[in-house]
Amino acid sequence: MNFHIISLVIGIATIVGTLTSLRREHIRTEYSVTWLAVGVILTVLAAFPGLLGRISVRLGVSPEVFFLTTGATLISVLVFEMTRVVSRLTDENVMLAQRIAMLEFQLRESGKASQFPDGRSM
Repeated sequence: MNFHIISLVIGIATIVGTLTSLRREHIRTEYSVTWLAVGVILTVLAAFPGLLGRISVRLGVSPEVFFLTTGATLISVLVFEMTRVVSRLTDENVMLAQRIAMLEFQLRESGKASQFPDGRSM
């Protein structure tokens, strides 16, 4: 199978997979934009081999190496973005856990409640 056909299939599969996940609400809209950008860039590079060839010649690498390097760079950007999101969510979870602990402490100290709504006792 030709390299350009395989590359085109990968780009289109990324777009279709992202749109399907978005429609089924498996992925949030703000994250789907990045995945769609990756799919579009890969599809454009694969669909226009002349463009891919011109860019790779200017960089002094083969088109295959340029395509794979571009794909790896885009995936690295996605991984970095997801790491940033996970870090932010972790920080928010720690903050919320601390707030809950402070509220539980205040309730315990005030003696107004002897049991939490979930059935745990103080």
